[in-house]
Amino acid sequence: MANITTRIDDETKRDLKKFSNEIGISVGSLFNARVKNLLRTKEVTFKLDEDFLEDQEMYANAESLKEQGVRSVASGRSSLVI
Repeated sequence: MANITTRIDDETKRDLKKFSNEIGISVGSLFNARVKNLLRTKEVTFKLDEDFLEDQEMYANAESLKEQGVRSVASGRSSLVI
């Protein structure tokens, strides 16, 4: 078994731990399930809805992310799921 380390802000970590406790799944299990789903489906989805984007850096990069996605779909490396 391998470990992956990532940095998140304290509030996000607290909210994630609270959520995982509410649904009865550990944070590690949440990440493992998400990664397994990612590998199974080969899909990465992001909701780029301005109302939900609290992280201004991500919002600032939204147009670039959209352009990368369009290029990826156009090249045949990805598929668009709507």
